[in-house]
Amino acid sequence: MATSEPKDQNVYSFMMQLVQEKHGDEVEMEFLNTESERLYLEFGEKLVSYFEPMLSPEQKKEFDILVEQSSPQDQILSFLSESIENLEQRIMEVLVNFKQEYLSSE
Repeated sequence: MATSEPKDQNVYSFMMQLVQEKHGDEVEMEFLNTESERLYLEFGEKLVSYFEPMLSPEQKKEFDILVEQSSPQDQILSFLSESIENLEQRIMEVLVNFKQEYLSSE
């Protein structure tokens, strides 16, 4: 996921709150932005690695094509929600685990 791609503002805002929760509200803006960006990209990679094994070989091919073509995020999410049951609930589970891991890390 390139940094020039439009971000999901809800997820990015969540990452900013996470950084502030861990490091305090007085954290420098540059660190806040850099760390939030890093977490955003890391979370995206976690989602892909979490959901990709749930796809059939045909779905994986289609998914890879969507990613390689830099398809819009809503198109990728639409494909995943058609392919995976309870997608939103599962994303929330990954997000909660991600938050716990980050807050408990040094």
